[in-house]
Amino acid sequence: MSTDEPTVARAPVDEAVEAPGADGSPRARRPLSLERIVSAAIDLIESEGPDALSMRRLAARLGSSTMATYHHVADRQALMEAIGAHLMAELDPDASTAATGGTPAVAGRIPPGGAPWTELVRTEVTAFLELSRRHPATFAALLRTRPTALVVRVEAIAVDLMAAGLGEADARLVVRTTARYLMGSVMGEEAAVAAGQTLDEMNESFEFGLGALLEGMSGRLG
Repeated sequence: MSTDEPTVARAPVDEAVEAPGADGSPRARRPLSLERIVSAAIDLIESEGPDALSMRRLAARLGSSTMATYHHVADRQALMEAIGAHLMAELDPDASTAATGGTPAVAGRIPPGGAPWTELVRTEVTAFLELSRRHPATFAALLRTRPTALVVRVEAIAVDLMAAGLGEADARLVVRTTARYLMGSVMGEEAAVAAGQTLDEMNESFEFGLGALLEGMSGRLG
């Protein structure tokens, strides 16, 4: 009896097999990278919600094997860490850190030219709001999982506020207070849209509330 086994061609673990073209012909393989995995994960979360994210479903979306994705990210938590780094990099598109690599350096952003610390807070909170609008479901998932990049970003804001003259306790109080205002605003936007509010109206309300909050804190903290 022959012991010869048929040879089975296998895709390398770092490649994804594309779905056949419209004419049934195979498409070229595309290398599977961390950047592609993160992009596909964000698309999956935005289309189906955070609870839909699993390594198996992600691999299916990529046209790859689950084992191939594990070659780049160890597990779901590691994937959320990579997603967090990617989204925090969106806040600083000119940063030298790779989009899905380490955490961008964000400290040292004290207001230029003697501008008050409130301007730093206004810029940061507005940038986070815009990020939440681009990736609403993924942003909500980050708030639940608190990846390292998000924690580092928030800590850096407190450090910058201290560099701008606030004491440590006051700086952290400002960060906590504005974070709660931001999260409340983000959660309320879906209801605002359902009520027929336009983007301009939502922006007007957000900026008015943020301005009032910052004025009040500045008056109390100096």
